[in-house]
Amino acid sequence: MNDEILIHRLLARALLDIRIAALEGRNDATFEISNVFHNVPFQLVRIRSEGGDFHEILEWLEMRCEEGRMKGWLANAIAQCAQE
Repeated sequence: MNDEILIHRLLARALLDIRIAALEGRNDATFEISNVFHNVPFQLVRIRSEGGDFHEILEWLEMRCEEGRMKGWLANAIAQCAQE
């Protein structure tokens, strides 16, 4: 799977997990996931307009997830996306 498809799947997974966390009342998880992913659409536009590499976004997501203690969530989400 290429990086662009993976990013789209991760974004969809993040939105799904935000919805689940919100329903379960887990505000910390809801905040952390949304905090990491709220700029992804802008990153996608930037890469498209500048002709960059989608792998840059994955590296940026990894950095953001480390800052927000979401490294495990991202690894799990990538593994699940790879199985789809």
